[in-house]
Amino acid sequence: MKLGIIGFARSGKTTVFNAITGSHAAVGAFGSRGANLAAIKVPDARVDALAAIYAPKKKTYAEFQFVDVAPNETGEDAKALDSAALTELKNADALVHVVRAFENEEVLHPLDRVDPVADCQALEEELQLADFIVIERRLERKAKEGKRDREYDLLKRCMAHIETGAPLRTLDLSEVERKELAGFSFLSMKPIMLLGNYGEAAIGQDDPAGLQGYADEHGHTLIELCGEMETEVTSLSEEERAAFREDLGLGEESKTLFIQTAYGMLGLMSFLTAGAPEVRAWTIPKNTKAVDAAGVIHSDIQRGFIRAEVVHFDDYMAAGSMAKAKEAGKVRLEGKEYIVKDGDIIHFRFNV
Repeated sequence: MKLGIIGFARSGKTTVFNAITGSHAAVGAFGSRGANLAAIKVPDARVDALAAIYAPKKKTYAEFQFVDVAPNETGEDAKALDSAALTELKNADALVHVVRAFENEEVLHPLDRVDPVADCQALEEELQLADFIVIERRLERKAKEGKRDREYDLLKRCMAHIETGAPLRTLDLSEVERKELAGFSFLSMKPIMLLGNYGEAAIGQDDPAGLQGYADEHGHTLIELCGEMETEVTSLSEEERAAFREDLGLGEESKTLFIQTAYGMLGLMSFLTAGAPEVRAWTIPKNTKAVDAAGVIHSDIQRGFIRAEVVHFDDYMAAGSMAKAKEAGKVRLEGKEYIVKDGDIIHFRFNV
C-alpha cells in the first residue's frame, strides 16, 4: 500500500514523514528536491506467533510505503503540488494531506496565513484541476479522432462532476466504471486522510483548528498530532518515549495511530501464508475474493487458481498445528468466490 504525503510548504509535511517512518529526511527543501521515500512495517502478533512455530527463513510483515513529494516554492500564487509531484502521486493508493495548524513566526506559511480549512479547500481544488486537465485533453483527443464511445461518455460525466466543485471520489460510479477509469489514476478519486499538524499549545485541546467539522462534512478521516514533538520523541528510548508521551498527554505513538487509522480508512485487513521458507502477512481490502487475494501474491497463482486451503489463525492456534486443525475440521477448501477473512491462513493450490 503506497501513500502520498502532500501539503503546502511550511506545513511540517516532512517533519511528519520523519516522525511516522523514523526517517531523517532534510526539512525545508523545496521544488527541485526529489521525493522522500520510506516504508513502515505493520506490527502483527499473528506473524510472530506463526514464525515461532514454523521457524521460517524469512518473516515478512505487511507494510505501508510513503512518498513525501516536494511542495512548490513560496510565492503569491503558491501551489502545494507541481507537475513532478502530480506525476509522483499517480501511483499512490491514497493521499495524506498534512494540514498546518500551528503558529510560528519563524516559519511563515507561503500564503501568509494559518487557516487549516482554507488549505484543505485549496489543495482539494488543485487535485480537481489536475484531473480536469487530464480529462479535457483526453476528450479533445477522442473528439478529434471521432471516438465518442463509452469512455468518452464516462469522462464527460467526470468532467461535469468536477465542474460542480466536487472531487471524483464523490461521483456515483459502478465497479465496472471504476475499473475503466483506473488507468487514469485520477487524484481527486483517491481517498484522503487529513493529518492536522498542531503546535505544542494545542495538545489536549478538542479540535483546536476546526478541522473535525470540515472532515465530517467532506467524509475525510482526520488524525491530529504535533509533528515537531513526535520527531523529538522518536529519538528517545522505548521506556523514555512511553513516560514522555504519558507526561505530555500525547496518546498513541504516531506510527501506531497512523497505521490503525489508515487501515480503517482504506478498509484494509491481512491474510497470512505460513511455511518453512516464509511467514508473511498480505494486505488486501476487505471483501476480497480468494482468487484476487491469490493475485496479490503472484499473477500466476491467480491465473492458475484451483482451490484455497483455509484455516483461521484463531482455529490454528487453538489446535496447535495444521494437522490437528485438519483433524478438528477447521481446515476448509474454498473456491474463487470465497471472501477472505482477516486472519485467514491460506495455502493456494494452482496450476503452473
